[in-house]
Amino acid sequence: MGLGLDKCCCFIPLRLGTCLIAIYFFAVYLFYSTTGFIGVNAAVFYSGQSAKAWYYINQLFTVFICVGGLVGIFGSCFSSRRFAQAFSIITWVGCVMSIVVYIITLVLVIVYHGSIVDSCRAIGFVGIKNIHRDITPVHLNNQQYYTPVKYPGIYTENAGSESDCRSVLKSFVILYGLVTLFLQFIQIYFAYVVSAYAKRLKNGARHHRLHAQQIKDFEEARYHMSTVY
Repeated sequence: MGLGLDKCCCFIPLRLGTCLIAIYFFAVYLFYSTTGFIGVNAAVFYSGQSAKAWYYINQLFTVFICVGGLVGIFGSCFSSRRFAQAFSIITWVGCVMSIVVYIITLVLVIVYHGSIVDSCRAIGFVGIKNIHRDITPVHLNNQQYYTPVKYPGIYTENAGSESDCRSVLKSFVILYGLVTLFLQFIQIYFAYVVSAYAKRLKNGARHHRLHAQQIKDFEEARYHMSTVY
């Protein structure tokens, strides 16, 4: 699965590349999980608001990848064949799971866009300046002239208009879709690099065992020859 790679990104040694990739997986998914937990990650918040069980599945997935990143850091720093092989498997599993998470999150946001717009109209679009942890769906009074009260310090202080919310949601879906799709391809390449490094360690260990066995056989043969003569 390593495709005979000798370098990461054409110029970085495989060991260092694997270490950097492990740090990437750990840092990025820790950030993703943390922002989702504290209520500033719109992708986690709105997909979880649409399907509450998905919120916890999404968070468990990111924790799994974070732990995998730690395994990769240890394996690359100490040239551990077992940890490198484990990290290789984790990266491929993570790539597949990441694609599934990406698709399901997009589908949930698109399918439940109406309820997300209602949520935005009530509390504003979730982000760094508008933190919300309660993923309970929002049900608005959709009378023709209904407008949430906007006042500093209350739940609806960042409430938005329907047109603004639809525009922000559309931009978010496009941006999230394109950026995350690009990252999927990057992660697949990273998985190939990690596999190449794990394969190198495995082949190196096999070479050392074979070399040691050849020396042992040579010493035994020399001993037997000396006893004969």
